[in-house]
Amino acid sequence: MDDEARTPPPRGRPRPPSALAQSDLEALLLRILTRIERALLYVVAFVLLCVAGGIMVMMVVTAISASASWADTVSVILEELLLVLIVVEIFVTVQMHLKGRHLQVDPFIIVGIIAVVRHVLSVVVRLKVTMTAQQSREQFTELAVYAGVTLVLVLALALARWSKRASARRSGSRPQSPDRWGSWTRSPPPS
Repeated sequence: MDDEARTPPPRGRPRPPSALAQSDLEALLLRILTRIERALLYVVAFVLLCVAGGIMVMMVVTAISASASWADTVSVILEELLLVLIVVEIFVTVQMHLKGRHLQVDPFIIVGIIAVVRHVLSVVVRLKVTMTAQQSREQFTELAVYAGVTLVLVLALALARWSKRASARRSGSRPQSPDRWGSWTRSPPPS
C-alpha cells in the first residue's frame, strides 16, 4: 500500500486559489459598499439639516409677511415647528445609525405622533372657517380618526419601551433610562 493512502486527510483543507481570490473580492466589495452607505448617510444627514433650516427660515418669513390673524399665524408657526421636529428626529435616527447603533422603532413612532399632531392642528384651523354642516361633520370625523391614530401610536411607543425594559430585566442587564430624545440607553455602571 501506498503512504498517501494511510495518511489521514488534513483537518482544515486549504482553499483553492480561486476561492481565496473570490473571498478577497467579496471583502473588497463589502468595504466599498459600506463606505458608499456611510457617504450617503452623511449626505442625507446634511440635507436633513438644510431642510430643517430652510423650513425655519420660511416659517419666519411667512410669519413676518403674513396678513392673517394672530391665531392663524401662531397655528401655522406651530405646524412648521412640528415639521422641523419631524425632520430633526429623522436626522437623529440617521446620526445614531452613523454612530454604529442599530435602528430603533421609537423615533419612527415619535415622528408618526408628531405628524398626526400636525394634521390635528390643520384640522383645527380649518374648523375655524365657516363651513356647511356636512363639511363640519367631515372635519370632526377626521379629527376623531387622528385622535384614534394618536392613541394607537402612543400605546405602541409605551409597548416598545416596556418591552425594552422587560427584555433588559430578563437578560439581567442594568436598567435602562431614556436619553434626551426618548431612546432607551443603558445606565452607566455605578462608580
